[in-house]
Amino acid sequence: MLRPAAIAILLSIPPLAAGQALPPDDAVAVDPDVHRVIIENEHIRVFDARASRGTKSPMHTHPPMVLVGIGKARFRMMLPDGKPQLFDLDPGQVRWVQDARHSWELLAGELHAIGVEIKSAQGEGAPPVIERSAIDSAAVDPEAHHVLFENAHVRVFEGRTSHGRTSPMHSHPPTLLISLDWIRLVLTLPDGTTAIHDFHPGQALWVAGGGTHSWRAIAGNGRVIAIEVKSAQAALAKP
Repeated sequence: MLRPAAIAILLSIPPLAAGQALPPDDAVAVDPDVHRVIIENEHIRVFDARASRGTKSPMHTHPPMVLVGIGKARFRMMLPDGKPQLFDLDPGQVRWVQDARHSWELLAGELHAIGVEIKSAQGEGAPPVIERSAIDSAAVDPEAHHVLFENAHVRVFEGRTSHGRTSPMHSHPPTLLISLDWIRLVLTLPDGTTAIHDFHPGQALWVAGGGTHSWRAIAGNGRVIAIEVKSAQAALAKP
């Protein structure tokens, strides 16, 4: 988990009850030109945030989410108590945002970030704990699948590889992938069939069923942030 200092710009607000509608000052409702929803299902809502220098965003809230920086930007954040704080967002920066309420002005750089809102964290309680596979990716190949942090709702890892590297057969639960670089992989499934998959910078991909595979990097240098969603894993495990 992040240290409190790492989320000093955030102001906590009470969590939503299960099934409760988002508040009227939700970021997507208040400022849809900046916060564009690109994926939504029963477990997550994903927005792509983009803005240029000088943009101002009015006071709004965010439910619990994983925030991933794609571009580099500096903001002047304004909290509800009127106190301003500077905030830098860097490429590849990943943080768990429990709840937030703020407005901001973009002082420098170009905002490009992806927010992955976790719906189970908006209600009461956490999804049941599901035992991980014996060939879980972080256990089988931790050098390529480095866990950044974990809480009751998500496990987040950074995947890195380069041309020529291989990864042995391993599994993933339902996961949202955000690519920070470009790479081409050859995936091999347990039955021996293969498929080529390309990742490109800023790409967001929801893998609803998880999956088991090995891979070989045949071009580029990959860097991916993977957000494993525990409520989706629990739903998949139901008989």
